[in-house]
Amino acid sequence: MIKKLLKIIGTLLLMMMILVFFRFWRDSVSDKYDVSIESDKIPEFSNVPLDFVHKYTGEKSLPLAPSALIDIDNDNIDEVFFGGGMSQEDAIYAYRNNEFVLVSEEVGLPKKGNTTTSLGVVSGDMDNNGFTDLIIAREDGLHIYYNDGKTFTETIINTPVNKKSSPAGITLGDIDKDGDLDIFLATYLHKELMEGQNIFERYDYGSTSELLLNNGDNTFKSITKAAGLDYIHNTFQGVLVDIDNDSWLDLVVVHDTGEARTYKNNGDLTFTMKSNPLTGKFAYPMGLAVGDYNNDGLVDFMFSNVGTTAPNFMASGDIKDKSLFNDKWILFKNEGNFKFTDAAEEAKIADYEFSWGCTFADMNNDGLQDLIVAENYVDFPFSKIFKLPGRLLIQKEDHTFVPTETESGVENPLYGITALVSDFNADGHLDLIWTNIDGPSNAFINKGNANNFVQLDLADAAEAMGAKVTVVTPDETYTDWLVTGEGLASDQTALLHFGLGKTQHIHKITVAYSNGNKDEIISPKINSVVDVIKERNLQMANDTVVTTLKTKK
Repeated sequence: MIKKLLKIIGTLLLMMMILVFFRFWRDSVSDKYDVSIESDKIPEFSNVPLDFVHKYTGEKSLPLAPSALIDIDNDNIDEVFFGGGMSQEDAIYAYRNNEFVLVSEEVGLPKKGNTTTSLGVVSGDMDNNGFTDLIIAREDGLHIYYNDGKTFTETIINTPVNKKSSPAGITLGDIDKDGDLDIFLATYLHKELMEGQNIFERYDYGSTSELLLNNGDNTFKSITKAAGLDYIHNTFQGVLVDIDNDSWLDLVVVHDTGEARTYKNNGDLTFTMKSNPLTGKFAYPMGLAVGDYNNDGLVDFMFSNVGTTAPNFMASGDIKDKSLFNDKWILFKNEGNFKFTDAAEEAKIADYEFSWGCTFADMNNDGLQDLIVAENYVDFPFSKIFKLPGRLLIQKEDHTFVPTETESGVENPLYGITALVSDFNADGHLDLIWTNIDGPSNAFINKGNANNFVQLDLADAAEAMGAKVTVVTPDETYTDWLVTGEGLASDQTALLHFGLGKTQHIHKITVAYSNGNKDEIISPKINSVVDVIKERNLQMANDTVVTTLKTKK
């Protein structure tokens, strides 16, 4: 009788596993939407060599592999930083002769040793010397690698996080407009303290993130409690960006097994949490994309999620009211004044699979921001059996998205963490790197098309972080923001890229800085890199000449 019962139980467990696997397989290969798209809209890429292979120590480290784009020598071509695992050094690569070449020693990248894992990274000019620095989160705290244009010098920041919290994602911005960069540091429980991956309603479980105010000399003090940002929850990342166009940098925070929070900067070093479509609900928002996908001049956010890969009875964990659980991808469409609607279903991206870092970028230069989403979870058993492709979703004119990763040649059947997007060969078309954990990263160069573009070189100084850039053409107005931390434990390029389609002329470009100042560039050249500081100085010189001539008259 006992043997028969055990056999029945075993059969039921096997059937359950088959059903789970079938669901996983089905959701990774089936199309849930109309995926028709004109062939000339699909960007095509070629794979190029990049030999960085991340080493993951699963029993000791969080499942993160940080990466960042940084223009070390101000030539408008990004280098690529990869964070190493616990027994692995970090690395920097440069694109040369159609391949990515290791240049860590050439640029003097400091050795980190094999005692800590790199978990998050951003780039920004911390010392206002005109060169972009690296800020790296490790299990032992934050490290600044100061850049003099040739080599790096390391400084360790006294990071006030509690003993149970590991630094993770980083975002930079001048939250008080005093001319230096402040830090929001997301944190996650140390790996050995984690009790499960689907714990939602234990409000004493998790880590404590920190808002670090710059003292003016790149030492920092925590103002987390005073700012109204003190909470206990595992947090992958946040982004500082002006949500309501009042020039103060607001904050978006991504809670794993929780909600996405939107905080308004009150202008007095305090923040007020504002309600959004995930407030009081539960999800797995892990990756964060920032952009203006519908070209209405307001910043929108896409959040990755566990998707339909895992059955709800498993993914929803300890949630008492299962109706509050959302497993779908999430798209916050900004309606203005801190009001958002979830437009994921409308945009045809809601019903996809398990996902990690996500990024908005115009990959075909048609003036619409596309969406790149990393997939596969290194600690999920079914990801070891069957790999998801990683998604390149091209946006159509009706603001819906279509997956083209197969046709584009950028499938990534590895443990993706995020995508990095930059124009490595300076041809005006964005290229793509998949940052992968526990395996090799994949690099792809865009073959391009006939569409036009413009790129903006903004200095990585405090005033530029969070800057809103508006490009006005005879046909359309495009908007984007210079933010840090987009993706997951990563940082995108500071060279803002705008596809222009067939547009032949730009009326003007406006840059609204986080300190309230503005630059306006009239009739910049298309298919070029616009140096905003150079244009500002040229305009000032011309204004001086005009004033002198008027005085003489």
